[in-house]
Amino acid sequence: MALGDAVHPHGRQASRVVLDAYGFIKGWMIATSLWVGVLLLVVGTYFGIPAARTGLEASQLLGILGMANFYGYGVSLLFAAPLGWFLSFLLRPVGRQSIHIGAFFAVPTIAFWLVGNALGLGWQPWRLIPRSTVGAAAAAGRWAVPNDVLYVDPDGARQ
Repeated sequence: MALGDAVHPHGRQASRVVLDAYGFIKGWMIATSLWVGVLLLVVGTYFGIPAARTGLEASQLLGILGMANFYGYGVSLLFAAPLGWFLSFLLRPVGRQSIHIGAFFAVPTIAFWLVGNALGLGWQPWRLIPRSTVGAAAAAGRWAVPNDVLYVDPDGARQ
């Protein structure tokens, strides 16, 4: 048995790994809050430094930060939550939590890159670097909830 294997309480390998609703919401909140926090730092720095130099009012800067906050949580609710649910559904037969974390990094990164391509933000491979912030936040959210995982037997009994 390797580190990270899903272990059945009775010593057998579990057939399905299910993240309960509490764990899913907790992981989504952690991932989204990490990503939106970094987004607010970047936007605040990008607009805040010139605002301090030009004398832009603080209320305008707060409005920009509010829009970034709304954008971050809104996009995450509309796109990331369904993608995370679908990904966790596909990963149920996989017992190793490290594979779950890796998939929660790779799939959102590629999805955000493809959405950026569709919106005309650029298709270059180097653009995967800023897009990987979404994947890193999703992986951190999935990494934070290993105790909220339920192990389900083939007959459907939860352990």
